[in-house]
Amino acid sequence: MRTKEHKPSPPITKRIYSFDVLWENATKLLAKKHLRGLDVRCPECGEKGMLISKWVKSTPIKPQYICHSNDSGQLKLCLINRVQRVALRETARLFRADILKTIRLGSPYVLFSGGKDSLCLLHYINSLAKSINKQITALHADTTAGFQEVEQYVQEVCSTLNIPLVTVRPLHNYFSLAKRWGIPGVKSRWCCKTLKVAPIRRYLSNVDGDVVIFDGIRATESNIRATYLPIWYHPSFRCISVSPIFHWSDLKVQEYIENNDLPLSPAANLNTSAECWCGAYKARDDFEALLKVHPEIFDKLVEVEDAQKGKYTFLYENGERIPLRSLKRRNKVLNKLAGNYLGPLAGGKND
Repeated sequence: MRTKEHKPSPPITKRIYSFDVLWENATKLLAKKHLRGLDVRCPECGEKGMLISKWVKSTPIKPQYICHSNDSGQLKLCLINRVQRVALRETARLFRADILKTIRLGSPYVLFSGGKDSLCLLHYINSLAKSINKQITALHADTTAGFQEVEQYVQEVCSTLNIPLVTVRPLHNYFSLAKRWGIPGVKSRWCCKTLKVAPIRRYLSNVDGDVVIFDGIRATESNIRATYLPIWYHPSFRCISVSPIFHWSDLKVQEYIENNDLPLSPAANLNTSAECWCGAYKARDDFEALLKVHPEIFDKLVEVEDAQKGKYTFLYENGERIPLRSLKRRNKVLNKLAGNYLGPLAGGKND
């Protein structure tokens, strides 16, 4: 198993096409593959075609079309309405044969964060790829704001499964960026684009030939994701992205892990996410758990808040900003009262 640390470099000079052109080319390619799980009868023209979506900026629910393509490469798209989308999504699936076809589309990269979903995805796609003598590569984004246990775990899993691993990182670490740019939130969610998407995009831009990405997105994760389709053209990565476990339930994920005896991340039972601790969308319980297991990361987040000079905090409850320093002081007092206080971080002697 090869582990590769990707160092950012200037992208290879390639001819630049507009997103619309690239999306149309990808749609034509997929139509030629005749993915059975996406074949539907078009409610607009009555002809058979392929269900497909298109990314549109600032539109959470993406428009969906029925794609009609012939051998000469001509493409006809029928835009469907909301009611039609809901009805057709119920039938949309990616069967095993469909996934095998997508693995053959180019060099297959599996996004592996270290979470349960991506663990199932990695093992599943690896087993399918082996059946057609295809080598996959695990692609991991180290956000610089996660637990080191997760980074080690990602390496160990890939080594055990004999899967080459590429780890990418942002140009600057999260904590220094947050001090300058501010705390990420709903209206300013710069963290995902900067810490994950941009490093992956930089890496893929230097890969020769066609690439296909496999992600662990599942419909049950949110109401918005439930409106997705399990295959789409990624606007940032500029390649086809496939979600093979899109329709898996939480129970199926758990059963797959148990049936295949897959090792869970050491951070799986910490009651908080360990893959990225940028602080966005975290609740009080998350920060309290972080303070217990990784107080050094908690203190870095305190420094980020200090740099905001009181304007912004990670916690906002009932219209009030709750500084992490006050959370830490409260935790210290409670531990003293309970006789469990172990010093400012951990590992000290009782007062």
